[in-house]
Amino acid sequence: MTSPEPVYASVSPSEYLPDSEDLAFSERKWKKQYSRSTSSLGIALLGSGDGQPAKSSVWTRRIKSRLPTGWRFGAWLATFGASVVLLVNIFILVWSATESGGSPIGIGFQGNCNTMNRYSVGIHLVINVLSTVLLGASNYVMQTLCAPTRDEVNRAHEKGIWLDIGLQSIRNLKYTSRLNRLLWIALSISSIPLHLAYNSSFSSTLSAEKYYMLPAIGPDLLTMTPNADGRYNWTCGSTAGCPGHVPEAELSQWDVLNNAECIKAYATDFVSDRATVVPVIGDYYLSNDTVVTLAALSEGGGPEGSGVDSYEWICSGMEIDYHTEPLLCASASRRIDPFNWTIQIPGDLEVNRGYTNSKSVISKVNYCLSQPVVPKCQLNFNVPLWVLVIVLNMIKVGSMAFAAVNIKENALVTVGDAIASFTSDPDIHTRDMCLASSDIFDGREIGETVCLEYQSRRIRWFGAASKGHWIMTVSLFALAIFISIGLLIYALRSLGLGIGVSAMWQLGIGKPHAQSMITGWKIPTEGYSALLASVLVSNSPQLILSMIYLVFNSLCTKMFLAREWSSYSHARKPLRVSAPRGVQRSTYFLQIPYRFGLPLMGYSALLHWLVSQSIFPVQVTYRDLNNNQFPASSCGYSPIAIILTIITTTAFILSAIITGFCTHLNGDMPLVGSCSAAISASCHPPIPDGSDPLKPMKWGAVAKYKDVHKKQSDVGHISFSSGDVFEPIPGCYYF
Repeated sequence: MTSPEPVYASVSPSEYLPDSEDLAFSERKWKKQYSRSTSSLGIALLGSGDGQPAKSSVWTRRIKSRLPTGWRFGAWLATFGASVVLLVNIFILVWSATESGGSPIGIGFQGNCNTMNRYSVGIHLVINVLSTVLLGASNYVMQTLCAPTRDEVNRAHEKGIWLDIGLQSIRNLKYTSRLNRLLWIALSISSIPLHLAYNSSFSSTLSAEKYYMLPAIGPDLLTMTPNADGRYNWTCGSTAGCPGHVPEAELSQWDVLNNAECIKAYATDFVSDRATVVPVIGDYYLSNDTVVTLAALSEGGGPEGSGVDSYEWICSGMEIDYHTEPLLCASASRRIDPFNWTIQIPGDLEVNRGYTNSKSVISKVNYCLSQPVVPKCQLNFNVPLWVLVIVLNMIKVGSMAFAAVNIKENALVTVGDAIASFTSDPDIHTRDMCLASSDIFDGREIGETVCLEYQSRRIRWFGAASKGHWIMTVSLFALAIFISIGLLIYALRSLGLGIGVSAMWQLGIGKPHAQSMITGWKIPTEGYSALLASVLVSNSPQLILSMIYLVFNSLCTKMFLAREWSSYSHARKPLRVSAPRGVQRSTYFLQIPYRFGLPLMGYSALLHWLVSQSIFPVQVTYRDLNNNQFPASSCGYSPIAIILTIITTTAFILSAIITGFCTHLNGDMPLVGSCSAAISASCHPPIPDGSDPLKPMKWGAVAKYKDVHKKQSDVGHISFSSGDVFEPIPGCYYF
């Protein structure tokens, strides 16, 4: 290919190339530090003066010589972390199987709901930490499995195709070995059901009671004097006795609820903390402490299974056609004016569901007597789901260990590996295009000569990734935020739009309540299919969150890759490689440093935990009036956890956007991203003076080639080099 025709500005290396004694300050500083560290190492290896190495130093060197280096050390560390998680999972399985007595569903705790909730929150926090460790370890090894070897890169470049360096990339799988592809697929597939099963292995069970609704006539509370504890002494002035045939002393322990409190407590499919309710209508000719129960009664509470509201008695005073719209009370109860609440009171006949007889009358409710009960809660564990988690965990451990032991090729895992390979053995397919960025290779075949003008400019971190990558990342975060907002709106409408932050906080984080359960949806509520449906619904956000983590991790990887790449134009320093030699530095992280990677994993664990507490599977054990039990499954929600999820997710993406726009890279090298061709194009140093990757490297302008393009001797050349380089001149052309 011929060079472009425009007139090139003249570049004279002799005018700008400094003498070897006039090195940059950063280079002299590095050499000084290196000499100090070398001398310190020599002193440490000496004994007490007899010329013999210290025993501790000898053992240290022996241990270090046996340890794996580079990405293999990281792979073994990831395998160790996944193995620890596996041991913890096996221990939990043994304990749960022992407690369950062979049953697929065991009871981990039974008793007070607040205590159960504390156990549930703690267990799910541990679960999400373990799952994040597994996801991070798996992602580390998957990225190394995607890393191409130099031969694979050469074959791709011959076909005019570039591969990704330092980044997990599906496009690389076509050129990697079959073993790498199989291991990558095993690690990838095992991650999908893992998130569905992990958080659902532990779930909560509420105990719901079917109750009597016993309308009664009673006195005005304003005419009664409460006791010191705020309760009232009641007497029952009817041959029917007290409501529910309880003693008068026990009736005095019942709660007096105003109309708004009564509607809120009983307008739900599952009532767990209350039993019999007595709506009191006003016949104030009675004595001040007398309540008279009417003969007829109605049943409420629990799932009806026929599409009829279990609390339709609350709306019985409204004009609702239950024959055509049986579920209207679910929404109509929210529109009831508590000060004008009316219900149907039968005469001498019982009220039939869906219609009333001619003797029924509409009466205004003044207050309610409600029988309080202590809710019973259980923390359940699902043994089959936990076995599935262990099987997936074992697949990950086996795949990671197999990769660390059997993969011997020296893959180009980091950008330092690529620079070392391309400078010691330059790729002929990327010659004469030293200023090529990754964007150039999107529309140009590898092998074309590209002579470009050097321009000095400040580059933001935002430019490290493509606009498409940013759009996809922001879109996924926006999708998660909008879904959370939609669930929050549903929660507020179900609980009452006037609910405040203090009331939401009282509902707790991840705490199941009868009032905060999703009801009326068209999915099974009984049997194993109901359990499966609730698991899928409650954990589908976990899959979305895992996708967000992988995309965001890839974005951060590109940003830190650009940060490391641009640092070589600012100072001379050793390469960070997988298998260090000479003064090269070893690497245990791939691209994101641990001081950033570990907080990122912690952030991910926090988000997974908040999502698990925002919507979660709940099972209700419903007991009817004949003491028969019927389990029903659904999903519960926690408004305060949803709000915290929205805040955390928004802060997560905003921090990345602000960092990308406000932070600049050191230096003004062309952005190569993870493009192997662009990286290779910057690695054509003078041979042999600057092609030693074992020495510290720097990017800059070097002497022209003397055997090619002699007619264009006024055009300079830029490359990584272990020799002397100088600052490129803005406005001049380089190839």
